[in-house]
Amino acid sequence: MALYKSILVAKVDLKMAMKVRMVKFGLIGIGALGPLMMIGIVALLVYGDPVIGLLILPSISAILAPMLGMIVIIPASMIAANALVGEKEMNTLEPLLSTPLTDRELLLGKLLSSFVPSMALLLGSIVVSEIGTFIILWSVGAEFILIPGIPGLFLLLTAGPTLIVAIVAVMILISGKVKRVYEAYQMSGAIVMVFIIPMMLPMMTMEATGTVDINLVWMWNIITFLITLVLAASTWALAVRRFNRDTMISM
Repeated sequence: MALYKSILVAKVDLKMAMKVRMVKFGLIGIGALGPLMMIGIVALLVYGDPVIGLLILPSISAILAPMLGMIVIIPASMIAANALVGEKEMNTLEPLLSTPLTDRELLLGKLLSSFVPSMALLLGSIVVSEIGTFIILWSVGAEFILIPGIPGLFLLLTAGPTLIVAIVAVMILISGKVKRVYEAYQMSGAIVMVFIIPMMLPMMTMEATGTVDINLVWMWNIITFLITLVLAASTWALAVRRFNRDTMISM
């Protein structure tokens, strides 16, 4: 029953967020941008110079995976911002906080409203990227390579979900301190930059041939996941502890 109430909160939040043009077109545009960039880069490498392109494609995949995660998870910050700060702007937060919902049900609903659509975008982007890559490689008769590869899939399917949780937690923490949704976008969007770690650091070890050490890629992907895990656990624990409905209503 408690989960049902949280799902209702999530549905209402998502419905309200989709009424905001920036969020609606952001979900569509950003959702398409990630896989289109992945497929476009693969096409340029394979069709431009197949010999070199196919040689460096696995290494490029290590860089493209965190880029895809960074782009696709941005909508989580947009939805989370509208779910709390947006309600404050529209004067609908006070009635929501005054409902008989428990704090746990309310916070879980806020989490689901961002987590579910963001994960759907993430999984959809991965599937589209893999299918697009398969078609390109098949068209030139090359052996199929997973793009994103196994290290990239590990990063996206572990660090991605935990980062979404961290974004929602941060949004709860700052909801009483910012007045505009755009301020919330900026603060929560900065968290997504964690994906800079596995995207940039392997490039620093790239050899003259354009290849990177796959062991280093795994190492940075695992480190990034651990960072997001600590970030999500600490911010969520802090958000639950500091969440005070009476204080927010009085504000």
